[in-house]
Amino acid sequence: MTQNADRIDSKYEVLSELARDGHVVLYSVSTPSQPEPLRLAWFQVSSSAQRSSFHRYRSALKALAPAGLLDVVARPGAYYAVWKALEGQPLAAFLALPVRGELEVQGLRDLATGLAEQGFALPDAEVVFPEGSEPQLAYLTPAERTLEEATALNAQVLAPLRRGRLRRRRPVLSVWAVLPGLLFLGGAGYLGAQAARIYLNPPVHEVQKVVGQPAEQAAQKLADSGFLVVYADGEGPGLPVGSVVSQDPPAGSSLPAGRQVTLTVNNPPPLTVPRLDDLSMDQVAVALAENRLTRGPVVTVDGTFTNTPKGRVIAQLPPAGATAQRGDKVTLLVSGGIGSKQTWLPPLTGLSFDDARDLVRRAGLVVNRVTRQNSSARENTVLSQTPAAYTKVDVGSPVTLTVASVAFAGPSQSAGALPLPPPVYVPPPAPVTPDPVTTPADSGVTTDPNSIPATPTTGGTDTTTPSTPATGTPATTPATPAPAATPTRTVRLEYAFPATLPDGTVDIVVRDQDGERTVLSGTPSSSAAGATAQQDGIVVRGDAVFVVRVNGQEFTSFPAR
Repeated sequence: MTQNADRIDSKYEVLSELARDGHVVLYSVSTPSQPEPLRLAWFQVSSSAQRSSFHRYRSALKALAPAGLLDVVARPGAYYAVWKALEGQPLAAFLALPVRGELEVQGLRDLATGLAEQGFALPDAEVVFPEGSEPQLAYLTPAERTLEEATALNAQVLAPLRRGRLRRRRPVLSVWAVLPGLLFLGGAGYLGAQAARIYLNPPVHEVQKVVGQPAEQAAQKLADSGFLVVYADGEGPGLPVGSVVSQDPPAGSSLPAGRQVTLTVNNPPPLTVPRLDDLSMDQVAVALAENRLTRGPVVTVDGTFTNTPKGRVIAQLPPAGATAQRGDKVTLLVSGGIGSKQTWLPPLTGLSFDDARDLVRRAGLVVNRVTRQNSSARENTVLSQTPAAYTKVDVGSPVTLTVASVAFAGPSQSAGALPLPPPVYVPPPAPVTPDPVTTPADSGVTTDPNSIPATPTTGGTDTTTPSTPATGTPATTPATPAPAATPTRTVRLEYAFPATLPDGTVDIVVRDQDGERTVLSGTPSSSAAGATAQQDGIVVRGDAVFVVRVNGQEFTSFPAR
């Protein structure tokens, strides 16, 4: 059965929601055959207690036979009662009258007694009084009261009857008034004699076999044979819900007419629908068999938008957690596969490697190869890319980046100072003091005070100052060493795959400053599911992560330690 915002059980159009009390929702509905608005009480049954509550309500309606009741439905997924509107004077207006008819008052008291016997009270009922007629039950609100509680509430409602006058109905005596009574007495005498004869000598009939038949059909057969039929709930594997599981007395027994035959009807407790999302069809078959459900229609849809692999369940009806009966069918929406999604890259030339890699990831692609090329550009600057800018490619496709490296690099260690011979020590020459020039008085030579005297020589010795050899450090400038490269380290791979993986192949790569390298390649997901991948001694440079891919698409990632 279905219930949505527009229609209930495919035949009642919902006009509005009138009230909501617990698991009972009251709607205003209409049908093509009933142009006037009707009231429909929908019971949301999701447990055995709620289902038992509805069955008690239905039993009360059968005993009370309300005039406003149109239909009562009780089957898995649909539990409701439909009521029509009745014309007449409301109960409150009737109780406020100063003079009330004897027939109406007695009918109201009888109705109150019948309600109390079924666990209801007058406040739970909508009672109207058609003109010149007994009160009629227009609607009954679901409730569960004890006999004492219902009797006390009825007494409070009927208290105004002690006030005011009672208009008694005077019988009109005539032949036509007496004749029905005489006929009744005569008929009663005849029927009494027949009943006594049948009671004292009841006919004996054979109990027919009704096991496996629908309960209503089986009960009708036994009732036609003169037996009284009662029901009992039971559970029978392999039989439809509502069919007879067993009968007591068994088939073939001889039983006097009017005796009781008990039919045990297959009415198992409701089941909870399991969650089937992302399961394969084999896993679905196991889950449905464990919950005693069957597979219904299978609809194949595109799995691209939900990213669901081919053959996996996208949705189900009824949904997970809903209640169902044994043997009910579950409709499945299954993925027909993931179609290719395309994307493109902007120009990456001139960007740093980190910025370019971030743009590649945002586009849904993966940098799987990095090549270096000597260039005058700044180190780690992107020089070229594959695929080219604005070229459409499938999501998850690989990308190759060419980055710049320094053109020249100095030695990794300084050569140090070159060895030089020790300097030769040359002592400075001794100072030379010239002899004073004496001018004899008798020489007759006049000395000009402004003239510069000649430098005298001593013993012919050369007085030239020897040159001092130059000393100092050779003019050799060592080359500036290049910056040290990021050291490498070894890490360990240890990853436990989940028990359920999409169908396809599984790869694991390690991503560091040098790019990406494959660690585990081409393993079927059926073999990897639930297993643990381990590998020691993986050499990486700088920060590194392990990336798990399924069918070329990134499934998860985690840091390498």
